[in-house]
This record gives sequence, structure tokens and C-alpha cells, in this order.
Amino acid sequence: MEHKLRLRLAFVVACATAILCIAVHRRRRRNARKTSCYLEFETKPQSSFKQVLADNSYSPFKHLKLANSVDAKLSNLHPYEADIMALVKSPEVDYRIFNEIVLTTMSESYVWVETEPQLQELANVLSKEKIFAVDTEQHSFRSFLGFTALIQVSTQKEDYLIDTIALHDAMDIIRPVFSDPTVLKVFHGADNDVLWLQRDFHLYVVNLFDTAKACEVLSKPHKSLAYLLETCCGVITNKSFQREDWRQRPLPEEMLEYARSDAHYLLYIARCLLDELRHRGNGILSTSFLFSSSICFGSLAFWLCIDYF
Repeated sequence: MEHKLRLRLAFVVACATAILCIAVHRRRRRNARKTSCYLEFETKPQSSFKQVLADNSYSPFKHLKLANSVDAKLSNLHPYEADIMALVKSPEVDYRIFNEIVLTTMSESYVWVETEPQLQELANVLSKEKIFAVDTEQHSFRSFLGFTALIQVSTQKEDYLIDTIALHDAMDIIRPVFSDPTVLKVFHGADNDVLWLQRDFHLYVVNLFDTAKACEVLSKPHKSLAYLLETCCGVITNKSFQREDWRQRPLPEEMLEYARSDAHYLLYIARCLLDELRHRGNGILSTSFLFSSSICFGSLAFWLCIDYF
């Protein structure tokens, strides 16, 4: 009787061991499939970039060297310093460019720019404008220094979303219009944007109006874009999208709408703030443009960029 009990117990133990081994084997196979899928999803888009202006080292950042530059040391200087200084010394504003700016709701229409011909067409459009709004979306969660994943540009007529992952090596196409001192660019909180555009594409912003700086000069209770969107335009946005993964393609509709709203309403916000600056008087309008122009210099040393990440 005791012998049979031992055999039965041994059989139960053997069965339990076999079941456990099978379960462990299945779990390992399942985990292996998950790991494989994860690695495939996490393929880095920046690996396809042929031109990397700022790597992960601590070497000094080299500015763009213009074609008419002969001194090799000029790579340490801002290539558009003279143009920016001229605006700093004489911050003249053509108020007429704001007269046609009105508050418009976002339509379903926008232009997604992902090819070089499309980018060239956009450059031609912007070169004929006197003012346009700009915003950027960064990805830095799975990148040491981060990179610009999207640039939003809005005119009074149209919203443009530039896929800077697909066009990373061709962004010099729009460099002339960004550095054109006769075209005003409207940003909100441009300190980081200016650095990122220089770092990733050698894009330099000349002639800038920063709505965040205008808020500071006007002593607004808040200077966030969300505050201005609500008070000037009656628009409420979900700023949590700022922390989303902007590398993904295609972008979900809600992220596209968020990205467009940041630039679309910026021109009207700029007009509202400009009117208020003019009514206040006492030279604060010139002060606002002075503060904005100073941002255009960005950073001359690459290690300063690291503080922003």
C-alpha cells in the first residue's frame, strides 16, 4: 500500500514538473516575441540622418559658415550677427503687416510637407509673406540631446506642418526666408526653438517677435501660450500632447490638431499684444522687440545647449 502511494506521489510530482517546464518555455517564447517587436518599434529615425550638426559629444558647436566668409574662425560666430544687431539698434515695426490679421477658426485643411519639392514650394510662399508664425515639436525622451520632429508654420491663409524627420537633410531650403530680416517671424517662448533650429538644421531666425517676451513687458499674470490662447482666442488646448512621441508617423488626428493650433492662432495673439503695447506707450513696444531680437543670437557654445534638456 505504501509502495503504491509513493508511486502515485512520484507521478504527481513528475506531471507538475512537466507542466511547470512547459509554462516556463511558453513564457520565454512570449517574452522573446515581445522583445523582438519592441526593438522593431524603437528603430531610431535619426539613424537615417546623413547630416548631423551636433552630436552627443561636448565639442564646440560650429555655426554655419556663409559663402562670403573667408575667416575660418567665423564658425564660432553667429553668421547673421550684423543683421540682428541692426534690428536691435533700430527696432522699427511696420504696423501695416498686422492690419490684415484677423481671428479665424482652424479649418480641416492644412498642408503636410514631407518632400523636397513641397518644401521648396513652401519656401517660395513664405518669401512673399511679410509675417508668419512658427512653432516646433521636440523629441528628447529616447534621445540624449533630442531632435526637432516637426515644425509648424502658419500664414494668415494656410497652416503647414513640416515633417523634419523626412526632410532633416534638406531643411536648408527654407534657410533664406528664416534669416530674411524683412520677414517677421512670430514665436512663443522662442529661446529653445531658436537653439534647436540652429543645432539641427543651421536655420537662423532673424527678425523675431516673441509673444512670451511681450507678456513679460506687459506684466501679464501668466505668459504661457495656453493662457494667451484662452484669453485672446477663447481656445483651450491640452498641453499634455507636448510630451507625446512626435516621431510617430502618421501622427494621430488629435496631435495634428494640437500642433496646428499652436501656430495657427499665434498671428492673432501677436496682433492683440502689439495693440496693447502700442496703447501702453513709454517705449515698451521697442523694449519688447529688443528682447525678442536678443533671442535670435541663440548660443555660441554647444555646452550651453545641454542646459535645455
